[in-house]
Amino acid sequence: MSANILEIKDLHVNYGAIKALKGISLKVPKGEIITIIGANGAGKTTTVSTIAGLLKPIKGEILFNDKKINGLPSHEINHLGISLSPEGRRIFPELTVLENLNMGSYSSKDKAKIKGDLEIVFNLFPRLKERMKQLGGTLSGGEQQMLAIGRAMMSSPSLLMLDEPSLGLAPILVDEVFDSIEELNKKGVTILLIEQNAAKALQISSHGYVLETGNITLSDSSDKLLSNSKVKEAFLGV
Repeated sequence: MSANILEIKDLHVNYGAIKALKGISLKVPKGEIITIIGANGAGKTTTVSTIAGLLKPIKGEILFNDKKINGLPSHEINHLGISLSPEGRRIFPELTVLENLNMGSYSSKDKAKIKGDLEIVFNLFPRLKERMKQLGGTLSGGEQQMLAIGRAMMSSPSLLMLDEPSLGLAPILVDEVFDSIEELNKKGVTILLIEQNAAKALQISSHGYVLETGNITLSDSSDKLLSNSKVKEAFLGV
């Protein structure tokens, strides 16, 4: 087992009186794809939003490369090497594909590095290169998802968090997006994947966590979760 790039210990997050996360702990080993599966409202988006610094925990620790990061502002967390591609894509529809991508490298002044990161994104998603001057809002759902992932990649993250990347996509596009996630991982990017499409997520990840109403109820290798009767019944429709 490789060293952990990310470790969460006893994380509690509230929305007012609502307890969204009730003391979750998880580990993300460097170089792997780890997935969190769960129904709507389970706390999946809350988890990645808190790691990214968009929400503040009331208790617990988030360690990135053994450094405590909870309490840091989100832009500093991004500088350290964590990037989030949010649920719902949230691209800028009035900006071109290239302008959207450049928003992902807003904090970098190194033009050569930005150019290099852009090449990596275009190699991964050739369609974005073809549509470089097109407005983000005119892209198909699948292309917008590629743009959201590409934008998150523009800060050269060592940990990429993807929140529901397959949501609302046609099956053929889902396959494309998952292929690109595997490709990114092969290039050395560690990935924390949040997915409702549990079967797909578990097929490409090494380990999975099942989140239910703010608690982790199962944690196992993805293979074992795929064959677990409770997981099959709840998430795989078997």
